[in-house]
Amino acid sequence: MTHSEMEELYELFVLGTLERESAADIEQHLREGCQHCATKVREATSLMAAFGSTVEITPPPAHLRERVLSSVRPATPNRRSRATSIYVLAGLCAALLAVCVWLGTETRQLRSRLTEAAQERNALESALKSLGRSGTRTVQFGKANQPEGKVFVNPSGGLVFVADRLPRLASNRIFQLWLVPPTGAPRSAGLFRSDANGSSVTVSSVAVDLATTKAVAVSVEPASGSSAPTTTPIIVAGLE
Repeated sequence: MTHSEMEELYELFVLGTLERESAADIEQHLREGCQHCATKVREATSLMAAFGSTVEITPPPAHLRERVLSSVRPATPNRRSRATSIYVLAGLCAALLAVCVWLGTETRQLRSRLTEAAQERNALESALKSLGRSGTRTVQFGKANQPEGKVFVNPSGGLVFVADRLPRLASNRIFQLWLVPPTGAPRSAGLFRSDANGSSVTVSSVAVDLATTKAVAVSVEPASGSSAPTTTPIIVAGLE
């Protein structure tokens, strides 16, 4: 089994619910000193620990004890009870399978949220570095009931674009930053999306020559971006 085939199996391996054959493959990799598998198992262990800490344990109702005890008390075996046991066992297996599927989905969603949080953290760290450089110019933009925010521009550190009240876009559209010269075509400074509240903090490492840049603009473009603005900019922040 290759690493790509194992990618979705490490969490189940850590939980002990992975099929024996697949688990044996991962164990063989670990015995052979595979650093990739060792790292993935450590990450899965940490992820499961974090996931477990978010689960709130609810005390069972008082009447449940009697129901559980009555279900396991010895009874005279007969054909009907054996058939019932088979149906109960089948139901439990189906429920366990459903839990495993749900857990796999929740794990992937949690991994996605952790990845997004790490990306946001890295963006904020880059923004703080840019804002701390000498020579940074701050420009404020926006009017009532329109997108508003600030642009922080540094000749050697690029720019940081902070905005609120951005419009909601369709999934096939995206915001694009532009550096606008006094004459000639604007130059792209990157693509970005807003969060659910219409806010965004975007860091661009594109060099900004304040002597030849008149404004920073934002337009709505196709999801892959454009080589030149195809719509009227919704934000124009003058740097002069």
